[in-house]
This record gives sequence, structure tokens and C-alpha cells, in this order.
Amino acid sequence: MAASPDQVRAVIDNYCKAWSSGDKELLLSLFAEDATWEDPVGSPAFVGHVGVSRFWDFAHPADSGRQLTPVPHQKIACGNEGILRFTMQVRIPAENKGLDLLVTDHFELNDAGKIQRARAFWDEGCVSCPEGMDMFIPDMSDAHG
Repeated sequence: MAASPDQVRAVIDNYCKAWSSGDKELLLSLFAEDATWEDPVGSPAFVGHVGVSRFWDFAHPADSGRQLTPVPHQKIACGNEGILRFTMQVRIPAENKGLDLLVTDHFELNDAGKIQRARAFWDEGCVSCPEGMDMFIPDMSDAHG
């Protein structure tokens, strides 16, 4: 049986919770074992829990002091798919650096209610520097190891 819009909304809520609380295990629990995740769309997909874990480790490097806070603007659930429009606020307080990234995520859930496919839509026009901070510019090529 296909995932319901209520399940989609719950996954989106937990996705935001995982990022804001730094809970890697929660994030991994939302994805199917063989899921694919393009971030951004057009780049090589992260595949399975190994790929999702690699992306997490890129976004949350150990002892970096990096803080990630998703600020949702809109959540849409239709059938077994969902859209999350949000700003990911990335802050490195010790370095007074940050960035705000406006993202539109598209999720497709499988029959078990897990994310089977995730696609993050954003480009350089979606990136801005928080007021009073220096711009943090991650090297996205590092995400793929």
C-alpha cells in the first residue's frame, strides 16, 4: 500500500527534526536502504544509507561547531510524495561565518513509508550571506568523497 499524505508529512517533519537536532540516526531511519538522494539535482546521487551517511558527515563534520537549522516555509503532501520549501541556515559561530540556502526538496516515499528518492533543488541564486557574518562556502565536491 502506498504511503499516505499523513505519512509524507510525518517524514518531512522528522527530516527537519533530524537536521535541527543533529540526529544522524533519525535521518538515516527515514531513508530506504536503497534510496537515492540528489543534492543538488544534476549532481551524482548519494545512494543508500552509505550515501546518505556520507552526505550527513559532509554537512556535519566532527568537531566543526557547524550548526544547521532548517526553517520550513511550505510543506506539501500529495499521495506518496512531498515538497519541502525551506531555508537551511548554516552557522559556524566560532568563525563568524554562515550561509542561508533556499531549498526545495522533493521526496518520494515507498510502500513502507521510507524515502525512496529525494531531490534537492537549489542553485547559486539560492545562496545568501547572513547579515553581520562572513560567507561560508562549502566545497560540494567534498560531499562525494
